[in-house]
Amino acid sequence: MILTITLNPLLEKVLFFDKIESNKVNRSKSYKINAGGKGINVSRQLNKFNLDNLATGFLGGENGKRLKSILYKENIKNSFVQISDETREGFVIIENSKLRESYFCPDPVVKSNEVDSFIEKTKKAILNCEMVIFSGSSPEFENPSDGIKIFSELIRFSVDNDKITLLDTYGKHLSDCLKLNPDIVHVNADELKCSLNFSLNSDDEVIKILKEMYKMGIKIFSITDGSKKFFAINHGFIYEVIPPVINTINSTGSGDAFMAGFIYGIHENLPFEEILRWATASGAANASMFEVCQADFDYIEKLKEKVIINKLN
Repeated sequence: MILTITLNPLLEKVLFFDKIESNKVNRSKSYKINAGGKGINVSRQLNKFNLDNLATGFLGGENGKRLKSILYKENIKNSFVQISDETREGFVIIENSKLRESYFCPDPVVKSNEVDSFIEKTKKAILNCEMVIFSGSSPEFENPSDGIKIFSELIRFSVDNDKITLLDTYGKHLSDCLKLNPDIVHVNADELKCSLNFSLNSDDEVIKILKEMYKMGIKIFSITDGSKKFFAINHGFIYEVIPPVINTINSTGSGDAFMAGFIYGIHENLPFEEILRWATASGAANASMFEVCQADFDYIEKLKEKVIINKLN
């Protein structure tokens, strides 16, 4: 089983418009409510790979109840810890089939006793899983140190119990998380620049950072950059990856689809270059669709043959 952790889920309300006029009342022609959050997206795509998985994290209030209901309708197995604050919600504006704007409400505040309950519950789930992935942003915490406490205790517990740990997060806590030496890390270039103030203006700068991450003890590290070529390191070996050319419709969740493809490759014990193909094709397939992390297995399998990989050392 794969355990996906989403500390800060999102009840996403998508409004569809043919045309939006400024300074006027605009009425949507339709709307949809989704269960959002990076780990949830990973679970959604893992279902397409027929990989058994369990989604967990924090949920609270009426938004949390509604989000949980959506997960059950999608057959996404889940076991979230209830919090007293309200799960955040967001509004996505679609005009003429294209993403125009997104708005997000404030993050919930998680109390220390809720953090402790989550850690204990998640440790039990980790014992029954093959891999655990920590995805997305963090909520606010009553005790500011509780955020890194979650990552610290759970990543160390996973390592001590021989579980593969994957990290795909961003924000102020990223630097501390990297010091915990998870097995596999994925970051988007823009998120990495914003989180750690790294300079990524050339291929050489990206490769230098990958080598530094490997020296820190992280075995596998990927820095993706949307539809552009990207670089990854695996036990000291550097790879340049060129994604397939696709017609981008909605890139939301492509990093999560990437991680789901990565997990699939690991689960199947594939060679690293093949793992990269599955991950890259999964991300590209997601970007070519409007629905998030629902690309079919056969489509991804065909797309992965168009991924170009160059081993640089």
